[in-house]
Amino acid sequence: MRAQGTVPVVLRLIAVLIAVAAVIDPVMTVTRPVVRPIVVAQLTSSDTSAVDATIRNAVAGAELIYRKAVDGRLPCGPGEPCLVVADGSVDVNIPGDLDAPIAVVNAATMGTPNVAIRSVLASPSHHAAGSGTVRVVLSGAGMQGRRTEVRVIDAGATIGSVDHAWTADGEVPLDISWWPIGDGARTLRVSAVPTEDEATATDNTVDVGVHVAAARIPVLVFDARPSWASTFVRRALEDDARFLVEHRVGLGPSLAAGTPAGRLDSRSLDAAAVVIAGAPESLAAADVAWLERFVRTRGGALVLLPDRAPGGAAARLFPGRWTEHLEAVVSPAGPLRVSESLRMPAPSPFDQVLASVKGSATIVASPSGNGRVVVSGALDAWRYRADDGGAFDRFWRTLVIESAATSATVGIEFARGVAHAAAEVPMVVRHRRMDPGEPAGVSATSTCGDQPAAMIRLWPAGPAGVFTGTVDVSGEGPCEVMVAIENGPVAMAGIAVTNGATRTVSEVLAKLARAATASGGMAVSANQAAAAAASLAPSPREDSQPIRPMQSPWWMFPFVTCLSAEWWLRRRNGLR
Repeated sequence: MRAQGTVPVVLRLIAVLIAVAAVIDPVMTVTRPVVRPIVVAQLTSSDTSAVDATIRNAVAGAELIYRKAVDGRLPCGPGEPCLVVADGSVDVNIPGDLDAPIAVVNAATMGTPNVAIRSVLASPSHHAAGSGTVRVVLSGAGMQGRRTEVRVIDAGATIGSVDHAWTADGEVPLDISWWPIGDGARTLRVSAVPTEDEATATDNTVDVGVHVAAARIPVLVFDARPSWASTFVRRALEDDARFLVEHRVGLGPSLAAGTPAGRLDSRSLDAAAVVIAGAPESLAAADVAWLERFVRTRGGALVLLPDRAPGGAAARLFPGRWTEHLEAVVSPAGPLRVSESLRMPAPSPFDQVLASVKGSATIVASPSGNGRVVVSGALDAWRYRADDGGAFDRFWRTLVIESAATSATVGIEFARGVAHAAAEVPMVVRHRRMDPGEPAGVSATSTCGDQPAAMIRLWPAGPAGVFTGTVDVSGEGPCEVMVAIENGPVAMAGIAVTNGATRTVSEVLAKLARAATASGGMAVSANQAAAAAASLAPSPREDSQPIRPMQSPWWMFPFVTCLSAEWWLRRRNGLR
């Protein structure tokens, strides 16, 4: 009987202990071996089944997680071993939170014959009234005796093309002229038409973004006295719809002719992107001071067209030392022709030589303060303007356009001119003015595709008049950005939006290789995929984890069992 009375007590005690332990909820630490899986990021558009099989064999038994790129981001998280299989057709952003090594396997097809676009260079801005040029570097393997057509396509229409005949393998630069079919942000697709038996076409197409402007470029031509060189340069610009030319020429001590805005004052110089000074050796000291301020403080572009060696107050505008040369024969000076010239014997490393005569620099662009000064030593090139098929006019128009690109009153610069949807593109706004210390309100808005306009928050970037911001690309279609200066000018620029490749295959693979090296990983070819996978093969490591054993629902079973058995035994013995 005593045994029959002891059992219920024991059962009741066990149930009470379970209940008390559940209320206390003790925490225990358990050490377990943990093996993290390998993430395989598939950045390819071609068949890589052979590479995948090699990877699986190299890390047999390890867990592999295959992922595709999402929103243009490398699909690997912090702490995850990441093996990237790429053929260069998928471009991604490398996140900054990765703290584990990355291994990259180059799965690009290397067969022949093959044509690949190595690089594409296009000026980010063009004018709707003029043609543009795209510089394409093309490489060929096994293409001897064949031809390749390279096209520039906008909205499905071919707007420029060139046909190249291959005489040897290697790289060739090609300049392709194109004509805009619309203004605003445009996506230009550069495509090398593949042959029927080409090894791969993934490296034949690249998209670039350009902004086609409709606004005219403001140019101020100021002549201290009549100058033939300045006159014919001004006529070349006035005959082109891309330029808005204001001018003034001094005819005497108190007599001048020109347009109302053709003056050297703050208002005219704030508005002008480029100033052309004819006969600078005759400039007054006050005029030279205005031009110095325009270049060094405002950041404008000044073009000097001297008639003789530097002298007078304007001598300090000329960078370096110049010597005058007169010859009986006509010599080429880049695309121009001259018999009288100024030459710079020893340009500095900072000078850009635009044209030379007999090996000596004669047209030179030099940085000065925030801007730059271009000196044309081609003194009598205007005499031979009719002998070169229009090269004189083309040279000066191109020079002014290139100079204006970095000296406009309001400049908008994007980190890249073409982006994928949902990308964030950094931008820089520069407000150039004669008095940078005077505060001015700057606002910016973006309109992407059919989305409503969105404000862009701008932050001061240090120098006066420089602001930074970020454009959130959204919707379908290009993003147009408008920057407005309080009580001042308004500027427009755009970002083209595409679903295609925005970098060449070689550029994408090079970026991934740099990221792998920086992370402590490796970048290898497809035949070394096994070594890359093995380098990431995870080894078990001890991982301490806290557990709360009393939170398990299975404790209800012994708790209920003990109470039920105790109750049954008490009833059996006639107890309540």
